[in-house]
Amino acid sequence: MINFSSILKVSNAAVDVDSRTKDDALSFAVDLACKSGAVPNRDKLLVEIRARETLSSTGIGEGVAVPHALCDSITQTVLSVVRLARPIDFAAVDSKPVDLIFLMAGPRGDTANHLKILSKLARLLHDADFRNAARAAKDSEALVHLLLGKD
Repeated sequence: MINFSSILKVSNAAVDVDSRTKDDALSFAVDLACKSGAVPNRDKLLVEIRARETLSSTGIGEGVAVPHALCDSITQTVLSVVRLARPIDFAAVDSKPVDLIFLMAGPRGDTANHLKILSKLARLLHDADFRNAARAAKDSEALVHLLLGKD
């Protein structure tokens, strides 16, 4: 199993982001993922993320979204984390607005690891204490360390 420490760095996280629409938030999260160096083509990843959202919203409920995609140009899995300043409509399964976004992208041929990481994230994000701690994190470093502490 891939640990969060191998796919998430402090530079891939941001708190109190002022996005007003789902698309703005997705674009911002993709930009953060690009800071890892594992995403050579930002626009290609954004197209893949948007395409995944057209299938069904990745808003999993309780104010959390986990947009994700596999992309030909990506060489290794990357995770970016965004805490929004104000919740936005994400067409989530529970119709609640989203303020926590965990965007994951990986190489197209790495489906098994992609699904394992998504499963690990989903279990973690269904924990109310974890969500509350993510919302209370003082900065992006604290937010990242919260996830790294779950490895």
